[in-house]
Amino acid sequence: MSFRDATVAWALAAHEVLLETAQDYGHFVTMNELAARVQEMSGVRTDAPTRTWVDAVLRKVARRCRSADEPPLTALCVRQNHTVTDSYTYVLELAALPIPDDLELHAAYARWQCYHTYGTDVPAGIPPLTPKVAARRGATTPARPAGAPESTRVRVCDECFVQLPASGVCGFCNPSR
Repeated sequence: MSFRDATVAWALAAHEVLLETAQDYGHFVTMNELAARVQEMSGVRTDAPTRTWVDAVLRKVARRCRSADEPPLTALCVRQNHTVTDSYTYVLELAALPIPDDLELHAAYARWQCYHTYGTDVPAGIPPLTPKVAARRGATTPARPAGAPESTRVRVCDECFVQLPASGVCGFCNPSR
């Protein structure tokens, strides 16, 4: 089997693996895990190192996602250190987008888009980075700055919309009270 035919078979399998991965919020797959699964699913095996062929497969998946107007599933595939692969920049090239300063954060938003499209129960807020990237950055959740006041809703009079005193009785609308 030619390399081209093999990458087509692997790309079809990779698309399925990434679709399955996108159905569970926060899940992602490493390059090596993806390589093993696509070889198993397609029945096409190779002894070549993963790094020599998986980017070609991910590029095919990226083109398929772009042409089908799907979210970029390739954002779900990361290296062992949980950073996005070099092929992720190809997603940006396909969309004619500039390479952002923070590629990992951009990929986190892309993964969130995948979870939102194919998964269920996607929480609102800022999409999380992968665990190893977040640990390296020391970012778990943004903390509230010290001394920042808690935002409370002020009670106002239903008739004149003036802020009510602690008694809850408007001094302008009910001056006798």
